Amino acid sequence: MLARGIAWFSCYVLLVVAPAAIAVAVDPFPVPRPALVEISVALGLLAFPLVLAQFALVSHLQAASRPFGTDALVQFHRYMGFLALAFVIAHPVLLNLRVLPWSGWSPFSGNPVFRSGAVASWAIVALVVTTVLRRRLRLSYEAWRTVHLALALTAAAAMVAHVLAVNGYSRPGPMRVVFTGYVLLAGAVLMAYRLVRPLRLRSQPWTVVENLDEGASTRTLRVRPAGHPGFPFDPGQFAWLITGSSPFSSQQHPLSIASSAERPADGSIEFAVKALGDWSTGVVPGLAPGARVWVEGAYGAFTTEGKAGQGFVLIAGGIGIAPVRSMLQTLRDRGDRRHVVLVYAAHDETRAPFRREIERLRGKINLDVVYVFEAPPEDWTGERGFLTMDVLRRHLPAHFTRYHYFVCGPPPMMDAVEAMLIEAGVAPASIDSERFQVV
Repeated sequence: MLARGIAWFSCYVLLVVAPAAIAVAVDPFPVPRPALVEISVALGLLAFPLVLAQFALVSHLQAASRPFGTDALVQFHRYMGFLALAFVIAHPVLLNLRVLPWSGWSPFSGNPVFRSGAVASWAIVALVVTTVLRRRLRLSYEAWRTVHLALALTAAAAMVAHVLAVNGYSRPGPMRVVFTGYVLLAGAVLMAYRLVRPLRLRSQPWTVVENLDEGASTRTLRVRPAGHPGFPFDPGQFAWLITGSSPFSSQQHPLSIASSAERPADGSIEFAVKALGDWSTGVVPGLAPGARVWVEGAYGAFTTEGKAGQGFVLIAGGIGIAPVRSMLQTLRDRGDRRHVVLVYAAHDETRAPFRREIERLRGKINLDVVYVFEAPPEDWTGERGFLTMDVLRRHLPAHFTRYHYFVCGPPPMMDAVEAMLIEAGVAPASIDSERFQVV
């Protein structure tokens, strides 16, 4: 898995730096140009493949998801987006300091070089701003996805037009071939994701079997493949649940699979959905038995499958219990007797879904459970307050460095827990975490 991850990352770096490297090799300018101009062009040549590669990072490529985890790819997509923005802004600013008039920032004036460059720059600025400020702008997730794609396509098209219009380093034949290849590759990825993928999913619908209110603002949604076998998954992985009239719907959300990887005969799977936004509060409760949905999976590297260890320590906060539930049920169904410690943190008892089910699992697998409630009832004798180093030290197994750790919950909690585990002596390679924070 490590070798595959290194290979994917090496390909990514090669794709990003290739245009700049080839430009150096085929330099069409017989006379050296000012340093600021060359640095500006170099940043532009790096920004071009960075922007096009963004489409691939979020196109649900399972082969790339497996070594890193899709949540890691999403975070990498965010970081590369900020880096691309920095390059795109620095590219004209450096030219402003040397040869380019500041009026070149206007998308409504100047020659095609200026106009296309300005459109690309402002589209990327708008893309980042609407992403960072989505909640303040009160954009629903579905509306944001539509705006994000439109701005990304606008930026990419304008960048291609800008590169061709400049006719500088892009003039030599080898560079034209490279740019054409990048555009075709990005177009193929986009077509596969936006057209081929939905068409494939349309022939593989799923049916809602149950939609249960578990309390704690959480619903368990059980869905069954209709006319096909579904798909296998590893405990802890996730899938995309698509609701609406077709797989082309903008209602596409990543959800951890909350049921055993040892699927029943009908191939059904379960999701645990917490009411956190417009879709989870408005759409999910109305999915009655018999409703048609689409499920794409499985994705992610957050799984107990293939992880060596004397046992597992599972640390969950809030709806982070969903993938942990899948892990526990799978251990039960496979008769796995390895020791498991579950540390489950929540505000209070009413916000800890599946608690009764977890208690029943105690007698079926080698499971110790530690609840940590911020606001427990007065007669509560367990851990109270926040999950701290002292709490962890009291409940970690004797040979805790031989265990593998899985952490899932609110990002601040995960950051704190990871730091505490490493401080306690757990190797970073023995800690898996999963963050879904698209925007």
